[in-house]
Amino acid sequence: MPKIVTVQPHIQDSVLRDPFQPTTWFPNELIHAHGLSLSALGLLLELVAGDDFDVEAARAAELKRRAGGCPPEDINALLGELEAAGCITVDG
Repeated sequence: MPKIVTVQPHIQDSVLRDPFQPTTWFPNELIHAHGLSLSALGLLLELVAGDDFDVEAARAAELKRRAGGCPPEDINALLGELEAAGCITVDG
């Protein structure tokens, strides 16, 4: 069963999207409020700016990054960090 990630409404409501351009504004207060790591913050930005986030595809991309010698980032750990901060919920 795939994991379903839902961004909390208070996060979604504070992010502004330009309806005419592919632009999303992420408020500074969200960047600093939760004490998130830069990796988790980047994932949160991806979640609010993107249409759909595929956890399995993200894991596959991470394995490819590791195989290429890039430093590891555990998607599950980042999702856990965002969930603990109250930014998202993860079902499945």
